[in-house]
Amino acid sequence: MAEFYIFLALGLVAGLGAGLLGIGGGTITLPILYFLLRDLGLPSDTLMQVVIGTTFAAMTMNALVSMLTHHFLSNVSWKVIVTMLPGLILGPIVGAFIASVLHSYILRYALGAVQCLLAIYFFTPHKEQDPYQPAPILLNIASFVIGTIGSILGIGGGAFLVPTLMYLNFPMKRAIGTSAAGTFLMISLATVCYLFFGLSREAHAEGQAGFIYLPALLPLGISSVVGAALGAYFMKYVPINPLRKIFALVQAGLGLSLFFG
Repeated sequence: MAEFYIFLALGLVAGLGAGLLGIGGGTITLPILYFLLRDLGLPSDTLMQVVIGTTFAAMTMNALVSMLTHHFLSNVSWKVIVTMLPGLILGPIVGAFIASVLHSYILRYALGAVQCLLAIYFFTPHKEQDPYQPAPILLNIASFVIGTIGSILGIGGGAFLVPTLMYLNFPMKRAIGTSAAGTFLMISLATVCYLFFGLSREAHAEGQAGFIYLPALLPLGISSVVGAALGAYFMKYVPINPLRKIFALVQAGLGLSLFFG
């Protein structure tokens, strides 16, 4: 029961991050879930794949709520999502396949490095300007690369989509809302792929389906839905820039923990 409540609390925090910053919650869930499942004795050779697959499956729920909430708040640019659709579909499939054949330790240290880089980005001030629409081919290349890397590392792409859209001078709230929609599409596809590719592995822990650890799925998913709805709603009242700096410090700490923990 103690693990159930820990998973519940972790999902709530991850959901708040998804709703407030449009990042899908994976960057918060993954490092903590890695240590939790490691202590539960899951096989080390596929531990990171199970952590990623479980995170994707749970975060699908909060990503859906986050997307719908931002849609009703008119924060989603659906024209951009439709333009990026081919990349958003192919990227997660390719990324999940690559992750399924990599060693767990490679995924662990790669995620730690990326989280430290994201911490630097979120700590850097961003000046909003008028948005512009790049060529569709560039958007699809970007979404494919983001979907692939996000699927490999378990962060769904939201942590990369927000910076990309802000680089294109989207207003912050518009970038976060559009990222939430793109993240839902990528996470949903990645979840199916991690389930499918994991089924081919012979060794599974009790309660594991493919690369998804089922006992953690329900508490993570339910609490993340509540957190995502609250986060998206309170984004109207919370100053984003200080929140970005706090998030950056958390990201740096979690990233370093994967190197030295």
